[in-house]
Amino acid sequence: MRVVICSDHWDHLPAGDITAAIGRGWRDRRPETTIVQLPFSSGGAGFVAALARSLDAHTPPAHGDTLLRANGVHYLDGARLLDGADSAPLGAALAELIQEGARRVVVGVGDAAAVDGGAGLLRTLGGSDDLEVALPRAVERARSLQLVAAYREDIALLGLQGASAAAVDTLGWTGQEAQDNERRIGEFAARVCRIVPPPKDLLTGTVHALYRDPGSGAGGGVGFALSVLGAQLRSGADLFGETVDLAGHVAAADLVVVGTRIFDWRSLAHDTVATAVQAAAAAATPAIVLAERVDVGRRETMSLGASAAYPLLDAHSLRRAATLDHLPAVTALARRVAGTWSAT
Repeated sequence: MRVVICSDHWDHLPAGDITAAIGRGWRDRRPETTIVQLPFSSGGAGFVAALARSLDAHTPPAHGDTLLRANGVHYLDGARLLDGADSAPLGAALAELIQEGARRVVVGVGDAAAVDGGAGLLRTLGGSDDLEVALPRAVERARSLQLVAAYREDIALLGLQGASAAAVDTLGWTGQEAQDNERRIGEFAARVCRIVPPPKDLLTGTVHALYRDPGSGAGGGVGFALSVLGAQLRSGADLFGETVDLAGHVAAADLVVVGTRIFDWRSLAHDTVATAVQAAAAAATPAIVLAERVDVGRRETMSLGASAAYPLLDAHSLRRAATLDHLPAVTALARRVAGTWSAT
């Protein structure tokens, strides 16, 4: 039997550690099973580290797991770089790659620590605090790059479901803080469009409002800034799957095991679970989900294409996730589930 195991990171636990823990449990119960481990990422924190493990890259990630060079492509972990007040560190990283002569750069965009609309990135890459000066310079410098922004969430920059609104849940902002920031980055986006007019549709003449694109609000607006520089915005999970040949691995497997920390309604869209399970469905390969917590019912699980979902914590359990030793618990769960899904 051949089993493909893929998992995103679980909070602070890297995707590689969770995937390995599932593999240990499965191998303990069924040592004859051929296991293929594919640490996965939807573009958020750990994007580069997961790619390095899944590609079995000969060159290890550099600069604290923020940069990977593989197959002629430079991959940047935007979430790891953006741990400060704005997006300036990503601008500095892009400037360094341009100086090195990089041609194709893929930026994992997710898990924003701030929502600046990408202003810090553009000013740093353009080498000036004056946006009128920095923006044309940044656009010119980026012309040598083939840029791709791999977003974790397909939110727009502005609007009721945009980057500022999302910060209420992700960063603990108040409603007033979100409204104030929405106004600021709205003014910033309008200024950007005045300095560098966005493209128009060749047929209709309609201006392409980059700030409305899915993924433009990812990384607190980094997606918007990268699109201004000419980047293609793509679902991080889909791009990651293509890069590691998820479809090929799944087609050769008898079972796909997907790990995710919380299996909820978000997992039904562009995320690790949806991407892996849909790839399995396309290959007519059964897929199951292992999670710390399962917040969707059997009907939703089946509608996604997964055969079953198994939680570490039962919904009625008094045990809290904070007291759980996750890696041994994941291994134990995988060991138990392996007895159900492997031939005796």
